[in-house]
Amino acid sequence: MAGSVGLSQALSYARDLKALYESSRARERELEQTQERLRGAYQQSLQYAIDLRKTYRRLQHAILQSLLGLANALEAKDSYTRGHSERVALLARRMAVSLGVPGAAADVIAQAGLLHDLGKIGIPESVLRKPGPLSNDEWEVMRQHPLVGAQIVAPLEFFDEGAVILRHHHERHDGSGYPDGLRGELIPLGARIVAVADVYDALTSDRPYRARLGRAEAVRRLEEQAGRALDPDLTILCIRLTDDAPAERPV
Repeated sequence: MAGSVGLSQALSYARDLKALYESSRARERELEQTQERLRGAYQQSLQYAIDLRKTYRRLQHAILQSLLGLANALEAKDSYTRGHSERVALLARRMAVSLGVPGAAADVIAQAGLLHDLGKIGIPESVLRKPGPLSNDEWEVMRQHPLVGAQIVAPLEFFDEGAVILRHHHERHDGSGYPDGLRGELIPLGARIVAVADVYDALTSDRPYRARLGRAEAVRRLEEQAGRALDPDLTILCIRLTDDAPAERPV
């Protein structure tokens, strides 16, 4: 009898263990299924975030293209400045590439060159197109355009370096520029490049207050500004890269 009871208890214990094992396995399967659903939801959320970021980037690029179009339209209204920003952008990119700046960063510098005068949208026409010297008050107004331009592009997250270039492209090597009075290599490289390209194109273009300068005179004036307003090494680079530029070119 005792042996029969012992066997019965053993069988009962085995059945309990089997039930416990099966219950444990069922919970494990449920956990695995839950984890799989969580992984699927995570992957779906991740893909959604990636798609959303791509859409956001495309939207920002579309805004940038609209700003470039606006800058070109504003420039095209004035025969004296038509094509100026495009030439500045092309020269700035050549300079950046010659310095070994990576392609994407060189593109940002070129785009900043295209937009460097965007802030002039906030400058009154009477100041912007004045044929003679500006008064002190008018200069104060004119000096706001780097800040205005930087503020316009500031919301473009991917173009933060471009905003920095727009803000600082009128700083001077000797620290006498604006808006922040930066000097030397404290001025961002892109801003120094755009500054040199901007001055070179201004010297070799017709302006309301003077006719364009010939190559020799433009180079002489650039060299005068090297170490004062302009980065001396970048000035030399600009002169070298434009050595084959014609003395007279179409507007």
